[in-house]
Amino acid sequence: MRPTAVAMGKHFGNLGKMYGEHRFALAPNEQKAYKGFVDQAFVKTFKTYVWDQWYYYIPQTIGAYLLYDWAKKTNHEANRKNPADYANDV
Repeated sequence: MRPTAVAMGKHFGNLGKMYGEHRFALAPNEQKAYKGFVDQAFVKTFKTYVWDQWYYYIPQTIGAYLLYDWAKKTNHEANRKNPADYANDV
């Protein structure tokens, strides 16, 4: 019978070999949790979605505001009272 890897004195992490796969990791105390957070989160998001793609949302925003303004004015005109109906009330 062949001796197993455990019987040959290897630790559990060294039981087999993986070829073509590389793993890299940092210990938690070596990582910088907020390194580049302002640059990568706020600045890149603003640049990508606001500055570089303004032509996607500016025309729709202006159109939506003009439609809202027109609807609000039309609703106000449709719902106001006619002063001529109350001319003879004393």
